[in-house]
Amino acid sequence: MEKLDVRGKMCPLPLFYVKRKMSEMKPGEELEVIADDITAKETIPKWSKIHDQEIVSFENKGDFFRIVVRRK
Repeated sequence: MEKLDVRGKMCPLPLFYVKRKMSEMKPGEELEVIADDITAKETIPKWSKIHDQEIVSFENKGDFFRIVVRRK
């Protein structure tokens, strides 16, 4: 599983990094995103749904959250 830590980055940067990383991945591969920007909490899942990527899990971890996205 690929990992992407974008804590400390404000939107639109977290989404930009997710999009770039996902474009490099093969179908079935997963990306673990760790972020703390409240806007990214909404934009990453919305982008994933629009672009037919699967949200495998979403966890709040206190000061940050963790999203796992699977490339389709």
